[in-house]
Amino acid sequence: MSKKKRGKFWLLAAMCVLLLCCAGCKDDVQLKLTTGLNEGELFRIEKKACTEAEARLFLMNQKNEYENTYGENIWKAEVGETTFAGQMKDQLQAFLYQLKGMVLMAESRGITLSDEEKGLAAVAAKEYMVGLSVEAASYLGMTEEQLTQLYQEYRLAERLVTQVTAIVEDEISDDEARVIEVQQIVFSKKKLAEDGRLVALSATELADVRAKAQEAADRAAAGDTFTLLQETYSSEPVGSIRVSRFDVDKAWENAVFVLGKEEISGVIETEDALYVVRCVNNLLGEETQTNKEVIRQRKKAQIFYQEYNAYVAKLLVQNKEGGWQSVAFTNWVPDCDVDFYEIYESVFHADPQ
Repeated sequence: MSKKKRGKFWLLAAMCVLLLCCAGCKDDVQLKLTTGLNEGELFRIEKKACTEAEARLFLMNQKNEYENTYGENIWKAEVGETTFAGQMKDQLQAFLYQLKGMVLMAESRGITLSDEEKGLAAVAAKEYMVGLSVEAASYLGMTEEQLTQLYQEYRLAERLVTQVTAIVEDEISDDEARVIEVQQIVFSKKKLAEDGRLVALSATELADVRAKAQEAADRAAAGDTFTLLQETYSSEPVGSIRVSRFDVDKAWENAVFVLGKEEISGVIETEDALYVVRCVNNLLGEETQTNKEVIRQRKKAQIFYQEYNAYVAKLLVQNKEGGWQSVAFTNWVPDCDVDFYEIYESVFHADPQ
């Protein structure tokens, strides 16, 4: 992963992992609706406030990026019981709560910025402000000093993650990270009911499926062309897939990751399906090396959120009643040619000369 992309990756990881790993966090935090916050504040966690201007900055950054990629209608797209705009707003709120919580946690652990880091935050803020159009600067409503403080907080959050996750070992074995390529014949244990729902097969139907799976396994072992067997039996498309240990059911992993190249499994049964698998390649070198970094980041996230959740569980959060109504992805937002995260990366993680 290039250094320029690390900042955006951190944002996405923070928002996504927060929702997955900290889903119960807000239930433990002491929430209090109030109108007693200072002007322009959306919420306050203990002594740390988040302003509307900060929310607008991250919203503007995300909205411009998504619209440039997917078009303006992306916000109307349905996502479950909400819209993409609603989902992104929930994620923005979660991210901002997390950022402020991380700053408090960093301060509680005695993490401080050096004079050099504070200077870099000022450089980043100046570069961002210079790049704003008059329209975008007016929408943002943030001073350079306020933006410098935000870059300092972002840096503190990164320093906190680095400190908490320092115990994660850099060495991850090829076998743990191994990515393989397989072909598989899939027999689902579910069927589409008349009302459109997926329902479990009856005992009789399941017995028939098991018999067909065994028939396919026997034919594969006898040397029948695996692709033709896929076409004949499989409920999924013909072809091969690339998977790691973290992508699959444990029973599937135990049966398939011991196969050598060109070897074929017997019938593998999981909760949802039965499989017959042919190993095309039992070690994809380049993909395995890439997967090591994915595993490392996953381990760091697990360790970090264990400590983070414990820290924020008893913090008091004050929310401005109705404050988030003015912060929405469906509202008008000016175009913006500068990127908060890219500037952060270029300033704080510049390649050495």
